[in-house]
Amino acid sequence: MGERRQAKRMPRAGIIGYSVTVLEFREPKNLSLKGEIIDISDIGMSIQTCYPLEPGHVLRFNEGIGHKVGIVVWGMHIKDNTYKVGIKFV
Repeated sequence: MGERRQAKRMPRAGIIGYSVTVLEFREPKNLSLKGEIIDISDIGMSIQTCYPLEPGHVLRFNEGIGHKVGIVVWGMHIKDNTYKVGIKFV
């Protein structure tokens, strides 16, 4: 299977802070979380995090890469409370 990305991602290590609003018991809840950057490009990145992010979640980044907004396009459970997600910047 060939590469589907529109831009080349470069490996990058570092911690990134982000916030996401989720519904808990029909009430919106704003979470401030951290993740580890795996790779990044001009149009997206992948991170490893302890929260089970799902496609469609909107993330607001507040440290590590500046103030950007991204949408989760895919996610996978790796082990225990560890998840890997792909994010497209908007």
